[in-house]
Amino acid sequence: MQDYYLIRDCLEGERQIKDQGELYTPKPDGMSSTNYQHYIDRGSFYGAPEMTLRALVGLALRKDPVIRLPSRLEPMRLRATNDKAPLQVLIEDMVREVTSMGRFGLMLDFPRAGTTAITTPHFVTWTAETIADWDTQYVNGQKELTRVVLVSDEDFDGADVFVELVLEDTIYKIRRFIREGQPERRVDIGDEIIPTINGKALNYIPFLMVSHESLRPSDVKPPLLDLCNLAISHFKNSCDREHAIFLSGSPTPWIAGSVPIDRVPKAIGSGTVWNLPEGTQVGMLEYTGAGVASMKELMQEKIDMMATLGARMLSVNMNRNETIDTATQRTRSELSLLHSTVVMVEAALTRLLRLAAEWLAASPDDVSVSFSRDFIEIAMEPKMVEAQLKLWQGGMISRATLYENLQRGEIARADRPWEDEKDMIDEEGGDLSAPIIRPVA
Repeated sequence: MQDYYLIRDCLEGERQIKDQGELYTPKPDGMSSTNYQHYIDRGSFYGAPEMTLRALVGLALRKDPVIRLPSRLEPMRLRATNDKAPLQVLIEDMVREVTSMGRFGLMLDFPRAGTTAITTPHFVTWTAETIADWDTQYVNGQKELTRVVLVSDEDFDGADVFVELVLEDTIYKIRRFIREGQPERRVDIGDEIIPTINGKALNYIPFLMVSHESLRPSDVKPPLLDLCNLAISHFKNSCDREHAIFLSGSPTPWIAGSVPIDRVPKAIGSGTVWNLPEGTQVGMLEYTGAGVASMKELMQEKIDMMATLGARMLSVNMNRNETIDTATQRTRSELSLLHSTVVMVEAALTRLLRLAAEWLAASPDDVSVSFSRDFIEIAMEPKMVEAQLKLWQGGMISRATLYENLQRGEIARADRPWEDEKDMIDEEGGDLSAPIIRPVA
């Protein structure tokens, strides 16, 4: 659980890391509390985790997902969650959480009261830190989630409230409890809830634990953990280096000899004369070692390591000697985390939205969620567009295939099906079958 808090603090940025004090930056031996605060304040936190995550989410959602819903589920497009967030915001939250934490809980639920004939289900979201425990068992030969404990944002008499989703005697139930006393003991609060759909209890828990690896309840390593650990290590080096420069950066005057107390200099600088006894030696103490320089080299090494771990995805570059195809294949390999993330988020939303359709007696087949896998911009060049037109004119491909290729080449909108595009062309009086007249050179 501590790993999740570390990642969350790194994503919050420098002030959050500094506010945690000795949790991430131990106090040097013998340093006073006041000097330790100055020591922390001088350090600089390199925000590679937050910059990397922002870039990865931007690449994953470079093109809007294409979502089709039956009319009965259309209200969920604008109010998908229990806090009334639209479906697009939910998708962005899911991609961000799975990419950074490697775990996200998604629960399908119905309002407890005030339901009408047009009421739709909603999603309840749970971050990695709030998924406290779970159990699985084999039911009819298949591994099923039979219990999950979640930490809610409620409190009861100052104690955290836990929500338990449990499959007991093949019936889905919801319980709430707190922990109190020493040693801690469980105390149930409120009534047990047995959700029903059309008067029937559910025989499954409508909850998915989404990770970048699967939709099965499991412990997976958070994708950003290594990058965040390295960023913390870099911050410690920054504090040490800034402290060393503070102590040794300004030359310090020294005096050697027998100097009466009334003749000890009290000031230094132009316009100040030191009247010292004969034979007294003076000088300036300056730092000449290579220790601070070696710290700088170490910090640069860690910046390079952070780039290797993920920050290189902040920009998609093509090497001078690479072809476009080679650069595309290399970059797609580097973005494998994004690919697995969008696959799992897409699968989770599809499964639960189809379940929501079943709850409302709508057709699950009318639900589809499709994410783009084109994380890098590869717009079709004019010569390729002309080549596609020649293939169509020569009868080698159909108009629908031509349109699909233009969609992949980012010429046509990815979320508009061919039938809709054809209707728009017909409305404008266009004729796709007419020959293209080219000027004679």
